[in-house]
Amino acid sequence: MARNKSKKKWLTHTAGLTLATYLAMEAIRFSICFPVALAQEEQPTKRVAIFVLPSSDSEGKAALLMGRVLRDGLTGLTGSELVAPAPVANSSALPDLEKQIGDAYIDLNGKRVQEAMAKLIRAKPLLEQLLPIVPIRTVALFYKAYGVGQVLSGNMAEARSALEISLLLWKEQNNLEYAYSVEALKLYTSVSADLERRPSARLVINTTPENAVVVVDSREPMQSPATITNLTSGQHLVKAVMDGHEQWAGFVLVKPGDENTVTIPLKPIAEKAVFDQRLVAVAKVMKKNAEVASESLANLKQFLGADELLALETSVVGETFELKGFHIKGDNTVFPVKRSLARDASFLAGVREFLSGLFESFYELSKKTEGLGGPPIDPVILQKAGITAQQTATVFDPDNPVFPKVDLKGKDKDTIFDKWWFWVGVGVVVAGGAAGVYALATSDAGASGPTGCIEINIVPVDQ
Repeated sequence: MARNKSKKKWLTHTAGLTLATYLAMEAIRFSICFPVALAQEEQPTKRVAIFVLPSSDSEGKAALLMGRVLRDGLTGLTGSELVAPAPVANSSALPDLEKQIGDAYIDLNGKRVQEAMAKLIRAKPLLEQLLPIVPIRTVALFYKAYGVGQVLSGNMAEARSALEISLLLWKEQNNLEYAYSVEALKLYTSVSADLERRPSARLVINTTPENAVVVVDSREPMQSPATITNLTSGQHLVKAVMDGHEQWAGFVLVKPGDENTVTIPLKPIAEKAVFDQRLVAVAKVMKKNAEVASESLANLKQFLGADELLALETSVVGETFELKGFHIKGDNTVFPVKRSLARDASFLAGVREFLSGLFESFYELSKKTEGLGGPPIDPVILQKAGITAQQTATVFDPDNPVFPKVDLKGKDKDTIFDKWWFWVGVGVVVAGGAAGVYALATSDAGASGPTGCIEINIVPVDQ
């Protein structure tokens, strides 16, 4: 019996290590080939401009609506970036701003409050300058971090104002995301309850000139003049954009019980006359053939600094949008475009399919709406704040119930080192280590990316 058991253990160890060696070699091969494949598939981002013009004087509203829908539809299309003649000064600094806010949030979650606040204070002027193009989630994250930092610094009044803005902008937050201190948790609870009790209000937004696209917080875009209902009273982020004008964004105080009105003056861009001239030239050739239209399309594309341009006329026939126009590509080749989009439940899906095929790209998978994240959970803080966090740990036993359970009564119980899956686990760790060594050895000095470690805990389970 002892000899058979020894033989069985030897076979177990040998099989496990053989599989481990195979996994290690595959991991090295994968780590060599996979980055090469990614490098081959990576394509530069195309700058795309979209214009929809009315086919007649009576189709003005239809053209404004379809233009907005097509531009919104470009969001999420991989490898494509919308170019519109509505600039924001210093827009190239947006990635740096997002990094500053992200780094500050990491410091805050690591209890480095002074470092976090210093970064947030430095980032605030740039945030205000780039506000028209900063994603809503990023703005909400900034004000959450700023508010929590003020709580931890003892400035409760400023903290309350910042948290209110964050919660109005991004409602998908919960109390565990504020478990930095008892005071932070209590303030979150207080602000949330206060916002729930507030009466709703209306906001009327006018722009000069009219027909700008306006957005309040993360609501659907509307054309000015616009009336927004069921707004919680408080500070709301309003954005306005119109071709040939600089983008505008700012916070508007919506008072309870009143119909609030705001008028936003939009400043013309410095070269608005040139833009208008080139857009009018395109409008004049929309009913011509591609050869005749090519020069006007190329001039407008060059003025915008776009790689590709889509210019369409629209009309409404019954329950269908009829689109007809031209698509000029990077090499100035012009292709006629014609498409019908039914105004039914498949409308938005049709828009996405139209743009995806036209620009030869695909859409990113939609991301689930979630909170802004928070610090590691401290049970002591939760207990002091009167919050119970249900935490469970799942332990996976690969021998049971997937594999038959053996009655070990009266026999020596195998240790973890006698399990086949232990040695496979060793193989996975070895494979990962080999791939990591290769990656470190071949990485460029200036390269950046995710860093850190994976902790594997192997827990023996009694049978």
